Amino acid sequence: MLRNNEDHIIYTMREPPSQHRYQIPSSHGKCIQGCFHGWVILSNHPYNDMWSLWNPVTSKIIRLPRLISEKGDRECCLSSPPDYHGSIFMLTTKKPTIVFCRLDRRRKRYKWVEMSYAKQMRSIVGCDGFLDNLTCCNGKVYALSCIGNRLRCVILVDIEVKGTEIVISLSWYLKHPTTFYMDGHSYTIGFFKGCCSELFFVKLGVIDDAGEKTVCGVYVYKLDTKNIRWERMEDLKGAAIFLDLSQHSMFYSPAIGSELGGYVHLLDKSGKVIQSYDYKNKTVALSIMPTPYASSAECRLRQEEDSTNNSNNTTIEGENMESRLLNIPFDVLKTIMEFCVGVEYLNFRAVCKKCHLAAPMIRWSKGGRLQTYSLVSPLLMVLDQDRRVTSFTDPMFGDRYFIKTPRELIGDVQIHCSMYGWLLIERLKGPLLAGQLMFFNPFTSDIRELPDAPRLDTYCFSAPPTSSECMVVGFTTRGEWHVFVYFVAREPSWRSFRLLNFSGDSSRSFRFATLYARNLYALYNNGGLDFIDTDNEHYTWRKVLAKGPNSSDGSLKQNFLMKCDQQLLLVTMSEFGGRVDVFKLNNDSTEWEKTENLGKYAIYIYGKSCLCMEAKMPTMANKIYFPRVHSDNWKIVFYSLETRRYHTSNIEESFVNFMGTTYHLNPHAWIEPSWS
Repeated sequence: MLRNNEDHIIYTMREPPSQHRYQIPSSHGKCIQGCFHGWVILSNHPYNDMWSLWNPVTSKIIRLPRLISEKGDRECCLSSPPDYHGSIFMLTTKKPTIVFCRLDRRRKRYKWVEMSYAKQMRSIVGCDGFLDNLTCCNGKVYALSCIGNRLRCVILVDIEVKGTEIVISLSWYLKHPTTFYMDGHSYTIGFFKGCCSELFFVKLGVIDDAGEKTVCGVYVYKLDTKNIRWERMEDLKGAAIFLDLSQHSMFYSPAIGSELGGYVHLLDKSGKVIQSYDYKNKTVALSIMPTPYASSAECRLRQEEDSTNNSNNTTIEGENMESRLLNIPFDVLKTIMEFCVGVEYLNFRAVCKKCHLAAPMIRWSKGGRLQTYSLVSPLLMVLDQDRRVTSFTDPMFGDRYFIKTPRELIGDVQIHCSMYGWLLIERLKGPLLAGQLMFFNPFTSDIRELPDAPRLDTYCFSAPPTSSECMVVGFTTRGEWHVFVYFVAREPSWRSFRLLNFSGDSSRSFRFATLYARNLYALYNNGGLDFIDTDNEHYTWRKVLAKGPNSSDGSLKQNFLMKCDQQLLLVTMSEFGGRVDVFKLNNDSTEWEKTENLGKYAIYIYGKSCLCMEAKMPTMANKIYFPRVHSDNWKIVFYSLETRRYHTSNIEESFVNFMGTTYHLNPHAWIEPSWS
């Protein structure tokens, strides 16, 4: 909300962050509703019956008369600059009416005119609806037709001057773009914007996890005006898109360049958090609105100087190391290389030509020594669907491995579960259709397809698929059957069970399915712990065996369920990771008890399932690892229960939440290396 005689601040996102102060005359109680053709639109929110247009370059203000109609939220659009012949300022609501005011300079007095387009809308879409997301492109006005909460098509809003009258007519233009799949999304949000002669549509996939909304996919489409069809953009090529969730507005900059280019920047509803989506690499970086700290540039300069010094030192050490290696006899060097594995083996090969000859290339899926090598921890695996490459990142050292993605996994896939070095993956066939389930071991390239099953909420399995004891379990709240079980080595198809005492609710879901002590557990609607009794042939559902722990500050939180040795653990996390707590289930009282220490164990969290295992290095124990990297050093982020702060492998750097971190939108999971 704006106030008179108050400086208003424009923030820049470039490095270093900067701000510009300005004043809008007579702006008290006004709210900025949009910007068209260089004019800022202001209204007296929430009444929205007094509107004005302000040009920040010329400082001109156009004040419109009070709007005598129903008050409330409205969408606005300026068809063309005010001095153009036939320029009008339009307002719409969730009713089939347009209120407009003609602005061209020939008019001495401004006057509001209201018209209904209900009949036109019914003739176009076949039912009642209203216009949404008004925008301008190449001298024309476009909008989306909205039926309830669903978008149908793009509407051309034709504005014609007939004498002293303005005639507005609607016509069907084309369908809005449809997106095949976004990993695990709860719903999508569409943004529609024209820029000069180009028309864009941006679709966000959003996961709503107990009220915390996280972007899980971004698709940008540009209109092919010649063939009148949408084309999905593969690369923004230096352009940038800015989205504002609070005002549902969008701004497109075609050639911004610098470090902002190639990103879709999303400002959340609080106006404090920016999510920057790297469109090409499919990662999202979190940051807060910049603040003008004088020391920030100095800190950055010091970091650059340190980096330069470290780089120089590394070069000198590298030269000394190579000169020493050249003095080692070749047979001795080959013997040394036999004790090197993994990243050390690859790095050693790259030191010099002599090392390269002493260390022949090994296929890790068939290499004998690699099979007996035990890595220090699970690896973060990411399926880059565009490049068709799968990467593995060591959370301790940051080293990365790469393999070619098998053709069976190219396309839209979803990782449901990761255990015993195997992934349970679903290759999707459509937005609401069940896909092809398969086991995949990326270290042996072994793929094992499962029989057809319905679309389920969550999965888990009891043993590697190579074991005769492997059982796959899936849950759902939809339909007549709720639990599906498949014995990999015993039966050709899935068994289905109806949960006794369960009244299905398709608006809710099971998450984090967990097999523990021969019984099944899951989080129901991300709340309490539910228990499925499998002692007899009729699976019995016991709702809320243990209620979820309450948040101390009443804030929304995410819950993660996992098995750790002989206990069930629950990790709770507040918005943006501001608070993290760990609880153990008391089997006697069936209550969650807070714990401050994991002992020798470490937890690895991602969206579908979690791992908890004994840390193979003491420095990794009592920590929770997330599928995030620090936006500056690109190191894996973990939370220490000892310090109650976030760190990367450089333990001296710490932070209190996820601001300044980046997460992946490509399918990803933690996986423990296994060659069996």
